[in-house]
Amino acid sequence: MVIDISKLSVAERILWDYGITDPADIDLQVIAYGLGATIHVKPLDGCEARLVANEEKAVITVNSKSIPTRQRFSIAHELGHWQLDKGRGGFLCAKDDISPQNDASKEGEALANNFASQLILPDYLFGPIATAKPISLDAAEKIANLFKASITATSIKMVRKAAIPAWIVCHRQRGLAWFFKSPSCPEELYLNRDLHHDTDAFGLLYGPEDARTRYKLEDGTRWFSNREASRYQVRSQSMKLQDGTVLTVLSISK
Repeated sequence: MVIDISKLSVAERILWDYGITDPADIDLQVIAYGLGATIHVKPLDGCEARLVANEEKAVITVNSKSIPTRQRFSIAHELGHWQLDKGRGGFLCAKDDISPQNDASKEGEALANNFASQLILPDYLFGPIATAKPISLDAAEKIANLFKASITATSIKMVRKAAIPAWIVCHRQRGLAWFFKSPSCPEELYLNRDLHHDTDAFGLLYGPEDARTRYKLEDGTRWFSNREASRYQVRSQSMKLQDGTVLTVLSISK
């Protein structure tokens, strides 16, 4: 594997210094220990993770009541706070803090999320694996299993690195919660804030159970509000998450 080390992010450089060239080797407990951090897993009320640190040592506590992929992202998120802002006394991170942030956000929690994404799904390993894969939740799930990551985090990375116009959107019943898009998305397209009633995602949002739709082709007007939307055909796939929100990945069909 030939890598331009100068182009690696802070998180990727940590992995590279450990000689990690396979997703299976990304052991966050070992990495944290090597950096000087101790990890504790125990029940937490009111937050997903806690960091207490100085410049040399850190103690990270993650919520044992969370699912393994959430715990893993929480560890990486707190390592991000510590590595990016050493000298701070500590952080208490709630679920919303560790949840996806919109592209426009430059706040500390978003920066820690980006660090966590690069630590769990480093570009230098993710890129070769994701290349030529369809922008779908089915494809994201297969990649997520390799990296021991969540489908949400993997789908975000897949969309942001896509060579074609692609979006990942999350909806609550009161409307659009957050989104990310690839660099090549047409500027004239604006996402609908509310789910169109003819989309399968709408049925999931108001349905009683967690489910996933099939990967399908839809008219662009179901997802975008501009007059230009009718010019596009969109491939989409949606799934309902445990918190009741609906996650959808979109790409413009060639």
